Amino acid sequence: MEFITKGETIDCIRIIKDKDSGKETQINVASFNAGVDRVPPHVAAELFIEEVKELVLWLEDRKKLQSKLEMQSIEHTILESLPLLLWQSTQALKDVDQLDLMLFRSISERLEELSEALDNTERFTAPHKTGSTQMQNSEEQKERLDTIKKDIEKNE
Repeated sequence: MEFITKGETIDCIRIIKDKDSGKETQINVASFNAGVDRVPPHVAAELFIEEVKELVLWLEDRKKLQSKLEMQSIEHTILESLPLLLWQSTQALKDVDQLDLMLFRSISERLEELSEALDNTERFTAPHKTGSTQMQNSEEQKERLDTIKKDIEKNE
C-alpha cells in the first residue's frame, strides 16, 4: 500500500503483483482530504486491517514531519530538499534533447555559487534520520516543497 499526496488529496494506492507475469497494477482504493490527520471511516471501510495500520503510521509520520518543518528554519528545509532536487535535475537533463542557453548559464552560475558556499562551510553535524517509517522519500520531499512554497507565497 502506498499513500500519495496529490494537492489537497491523499490517495491510498494498493499495489497488486501478477504472479505469472510479475506485472504490478496500481489501484486507487480510497482518497481523502490531506488536511485530515486520522483515518476517515470511509477509507477504513475500503482498506484491509494491515493497510489501515500502515495508514495510521503514515499519518503519524507525516504529522511529525510537518511539525519538524514548522520548527526548523526555511533555510534548513531548503537545504534538506536540495539533494533530491539535484538528482531529479540530473535525470531531467539526461532526458531533454536541448537546453536553452540562458537556462544553461543560469544553472551553471548557481551551481558554481553553491559549490563555493559548500567549500566555505565549516560547521557539520552528525547525520540524522527523520524517523519516518512509512513515508516514502518522495512524500517527504513533497512536504518540504510545500513548506518552501508557503514561505515564498508568504514573502511575496
